[in-house]
Amino acid sequence: MLNFHSGVRFQQGRGLGSIFGSIFRGLKPLAKMGLAAGKRFIKSDFAKSIGNTALDIGKTAATNMAVDLLEGKKLSDSAQEQLDDAKSKIASKLKGGCAKKRKKTKKTGILDYEDDDKPCSKKSKAKKYSLLD
Repeated sequence: MLNFHSGVRFQQGRGLGSIFGSIFRGLKPLAKMGLAAGKRFIKSDFAKSIGNTALDIGKTAATNMAVDLLEGKKLSDSAQEQLDDAKSKIASKLKGGCAKKRKKTKKTGILDYEDDDKPCSKKSKAKKYSLLD
């Protein structure tokens, strides 16, 4: 006679592992699509420009806070002021600005940039990211 472990005689089902396994098998394709879309977004020019803007704003904020500390201002007041400034600059970058209009001058025929304070009349076509692509 061989000695071996036969387990519980009346064990049924696969326990909680079967429930969680089926949930994770269903969510796995969605997670892959989300990660792929995230990778495409990170590589986009828009994300790079936002990152560069945030880096520039961070540098200027740190410099301005150091100057304020040397002048004797409170750190909390200076930090709040720089944070408000950074929020407004990043928000304006996210909203996007109008490209300057090129206007050909009649005399020289050279393209010149025209500054308008008016809002954009037509919106630029933004690249859409879909989780289903």
